[in-house]
Amino acid sequence: MKGFHYHVDLKSHDPTRQLPNQIEMVRHGWEEAVHLTLRLLSYAVLFEENLQINGQPLNEDTPYQPSFGKWNLQGECELWGECQPEDFKRIKKVATKTPLSKWVITVSSESLAEEAFAALKRNKLRQGRFSILHFDQELVDEISEHLNRKNTLTWIHGEASPPVMQFDFNGLWFDSTYGVLDY
Repeated sequence: MKGFHYHVDLKSHDPTRQLPNQIEMVRHGWEEAVHLTLRLLSYAVLFEENLQINGQPLNEDTPYQPSFGKWNLQGECELWGECQPEDFKRIKKVATKTPLSKWVITVSSESLAEEAFAALKRNKLRQGRFSILHFDQELVDEISEHLNRKNTLTWIHGEASPPVMQFDFNGLWFDSTYGVLDY
């Protein structure tokens, strides 16, 4: 997985999810394939207009940037997405600087979601603004293994209740569930 730009051609057969035709994911130097996979899955599951697959710095004084996010016209962060975070003290610091943002923490397994929930509680973060989105570890591993510089994702179907998704990624068919823990 060399390089820093990953292109994904998107198609949607779901009339409720009108994905753009193409996105470009920028890989940050510290990110591994699992981070890009979680970003892509989060983007597809949570898609709404103006959701950005690549985060941007919070502001000039605060260099932190989310994995993915959504900003309003005034440049304020409305949704801050973190993929597979390890430093919850950093999350606490950024959360205090974005008091109105909704947060989505995306992880690659249910056990990591439970650990993230415990870390949010341990760090005494304000309840009611964090959701932890988790996927199946085998699904994340397989997509990460097949992630290339040029990719195709065809979204067939997805629902929030029950949380299910069906899609094709680079010619591989996936029919899976995901979960959400609200904190």
